[in-house]
Amino acid sequence: MDRYIKIFLTTGIPFGLVFGTFYHMQRGFPAGLIAGLIGGMFVGSTLSLILGFLHRRSVKQLPYEDYEDALEVKQERRMVLSLSYDKTFNLCIESLKEIKKASINKLDRSQGRIVGRTGMSSKTLGERIIFKVESVDEEKTSVYFLSEPVSPTTAVDYGKNLENVERISAFLEGQMEA
Repeated sequence: MDRYIKIFLTTGIPFGLVFGTFYHMQRGFPAGLIAGLIGGMFVGSTLSLILGFLHRRSVKQLPYEDYEDALEVKQERRMVLSLSYDKTFNLCIESLKEIKKASINKLDRSQGRIVGRTGMSSKTLGERIIFKVESVDEEKTSVYFLSEPVSPTTAVDYGKNLENVERISAFLEGQMEA
């Protein structure tokens, strides 16, 4: 439910302000205020229903077990790999090649941190992909990674961040079997 409210607020308020301002310039303050409120409520309600439905439908089509978690736009995973720190760190860098239009923004091997980013797509304005690699012992490494929208106001991603973490997980698991 809070996703629909977020969509309503991020679409209805800006539209209402712009619409109300233009109407205010033509008809005066009270008419502009009323037009802005009504227009914002109408556009916000309509878009929250449409975008919310499309987001749910897109995520439902993905093969993922926990549907409610899959609806979140911020997706994260933690894995323990039976590999050395350096090998795991390099695999995390390689895993970004599995994501379309992904590039590395920051790389700090000593801190075990990798920050990547994807470009805009038809689904989002881009995603930030962050890895945190920590050595458990000489032959085991813990990897935490997340994919989140670049824009903090993003309420729907049509499953794009879920796809990103699933691709990275599959890639890292595939390297364990190889």
